[in-house]
Amino acid sequence: MTQKYKEIAPTDMTSEQIIDLCSELAVGFAKRAAKHDREGSFPEENFQELKDHNLLCIMIPKDRGGMGADFLTYTRALEQIAKGDASTGLTFNMHNIAVGSLAELNIDGIGGSRGKKMNDFIDWVYDQAITHKKLFASASSEPGIGAHLSKMKTLYHKTDEGFVINGVKNWVSMAGYADYYVVAAKKADSTSDVPAISYLIVEKENPNARVEFTWDVLGMRGTSTNPVYFEDCFVPKESLFLGNEGMALFKVAREPHWLVGGYVGVYLGICTAAFEFLTNYLKNRNIPGTDKPLASDTRIQHKVGELFVKVESARASVYRAAKLVAERPGSVEANAAIHLSKFMVSELGPSLTSDAIRLCGGSTIAKFMPLERYYRESRCGGLMPATSDECLLYLGKHSFGTDLTKPDETYW
Repeated sequence: MTQKYKEIAPTDMTSEQIIDLCSELAVGFAKRAAKHDREGSFPEENFQELKDHNLLCIMIPKDRGGMGADFLTYTRALEQIAKGDASTGLTFNMHNIAVGSLAELNIDGIGGSRGKKMNDFIDWVYDQAITHKKLFASASSEPGIGAHLSKMKTLYHKTDEGFVINGVKNWVSMAGYADYYVVAAKKADSTSDVPAISYLIVEKENPNARVEFTWDVLGMRGTSTNPVYFEDCFVPKESLFLGNEGMALFKVAREPHWLVGGYVGVYLGICTAAFEFLTNYLKNRNIPGTDKPLASDTRIQHKVGELFVKVESARASVYRAAKLVAERPGSVEANAAIHLSKFMVSELGPSLTSDAIRLCGGSTIAKFMPLERYYRESRCGGLMPATSDECLLYLGKHSFGTDLTKPDETYW
């Protein structure tokens, strides 16, 4: 464990200490990143360290035993983790899509059996994350459909004891390693234009949930993003997310920052790591045939200055969006800012890393250097929800004043 924070309780940590802790852990993550990338293996050691330092409860409120990070603190912490290893950052975000989304709910005014169900569910999730250090994985994307919830084919039907799920999810990060899958499924008899989509919790050990280990891709190779098949998969009543059916699509449309905004910290982390590699390399590599560093060349200084502007502009956009989410989650301004920042970091990564390779030279495409990995990983950013094209569609509609809280007006 990191000795500096070993004796500090999660509830006593400040925002800056959380970010600093993640930065320290990322140093070790970076040392293992190339191995996991080459093997396509899941970074289990990294997650053990995250568990040892209580970071599975980063978003859980302090009065419930967690660290109480708001969305800005979380985004900055995620940036640091992804600087060390983007696969760890991305999969850690999958856990917090489930846990963090609960932390921002205000259910004080909800009484009766509905309020009790919601409170009981939240208590259970928090206990699993804090006491038992369990990981939750988001399972939404489907073959040929992606994360478009309204189009999904995975169905569930109710029984007297609970629910039965049938379908397949093909991009489930941490598949085979997470303790629970948060499965988005459509109610079997839903006939509405806006289908009833619910989230159901499935235990990894459920005999009717089967993982197929096929992940062998360009980037994010350590995420274990594999298909999971649910075949007559029974879950009890208590496994219904927040004890309420049919609300998933409406919540995602109104508050897209969890399914979209969590990615921005990860891809900003890759951009930051690539820029830091670029400047360090150019300071320590000489102009051929001279004893002067490449960093002393005015043409290189000019280009690096241009890249600095782009990186810092993206960072400002990401931090502004995260701050708006922390202050006004679900507001028109916050939702637009999240899509803007997602587009910026997704598009910046490939161009930045490509320019870095050209500036540093051919030796930096070697596997023993991280730059070629940053290039491959950043190429994946525009594919993650919302894709770059979906971000532009959203922002175009936003510019025309479209009501984007309506699910049928979004890309979902």
